[in-house]
Amino acid sequence: MDRANSYGRCVYTSPHGLCSGVAPLHQNEHYLPAGLGNFRDDIHLRNFICCDCQARFCKYELVFLQNSPEAFFRKILGYKGRAAHAPKNIFVDPTHGIAPLTLRGPHPSFAHDVLLGMDSQDQGAPLDQVIFERCDGSLEFQPIRPNKLLADLGRFGTEWETWKVLGCISKPEHEEELRSVFGSKLETMRDVSLDVEPNEKMTATMNAVISLPYIQAVSKIVFHFVLARFHFNGFEPEFDDLKRFIYEGTGQSPLRTRDEPLLPAMAPESARLRKWSHVLTAEFDQEKFIARMQFFAGPRLKPPVLQVDLGKNPSRVVDEMSKGFLFSYYSEPDASGYLGSIEELTVGPQIMAKK
Repeated sequence: MDRANSYGRCVYTSPHGLCSGVAPLHQNEHYLPAGLGNFRDDIHLRNFICCDCQARFCKYELVFLQNSPEAFFRKILGYKGRAAHAPKNIFVDPTHGIAPLTLRGPHPSFAHDVLLGMDSQDQGAPLDQVIFERCDGSLEFQPIRPNKLLADLGRFGTEWETWKVLGCISKPEHEEELRSVFGSKLETMRDVSLDVEPNEKMTATMNAVISLPYIQAVSKIVFHFVLARFHFNGFEPEFDDLKRFIYEGTGQSPLRTRDEPLLPAMAPESARLRKWSHVLTAEFDQEKFIARMQFFAGPRLKPPVLQVDLGKNPSRVVDEMSKGFLFSYYSEPDASGYLGSIEELTVGPQIMAKK
């Protein structure tokens, strides 16, 4: 299903100073990033943004998909988007200059934490890495990317050369590179076992940078969700501040987190998140227009609620309205390749969040 823009220009051509409007319009945009998978009966946007804006926003969405708390759960749960995208290790590779996710936990035979990587909900292992002790006693962990170690350390200038090397986890094929970077220090570097015992349980803490591109991506997702699911065309001046933030990253961040139930009263009962799901809602009254969402909520996880301020109510005829949708993953893709389905939520009488 599609919702088409009849104005013949990109919605980011207003307010003035954002999109130039010279690029052709994009014919098939997913408001929920395609990297989360295809959901049956979803609505796609047609001609709402131009191809230049699509390319611009793809960079933000890559941060959302590869360098965020959502990226972690997408990885361990095994949900994938377009197969054409090159594989990436989100625990090792940076995204648009942002350091990768870090997953740290104690190693059974080493006195300090090490970096870990996970392939599924239950399987993970230490990464190839060098562990440093800074001059102030704090630790620095550097994943080893083949032929990129010296360049990656370069972000610290020459400071890293004064640090003590506590240990190294590496495969034999990294030895030549390690020797070229560390020289004689390699002889005193402690080798930490890459392997752990079968069924060895390791606890870990995941850290992700909540970056500006991440906030822009979340804001773009909810604005385009509103374009798909509400009657607004996107050119209403009440959206101008939000569009400036999405496009340029300027102004006050519209994103807040809420430690409260997203939908205190929902029907049907199946909306109680027995499956891995995303929940997107938007609602407005005479004072405000907000959207709230949870990604990868499910029976084993209750992530924080993300709330985005969309501005004032742009409607001239409706005082208040609320809509909510549940995107639930199947246990296996269906015969058509869909990863899940969408269910409209019955919410009410209001689901307005506290200010």
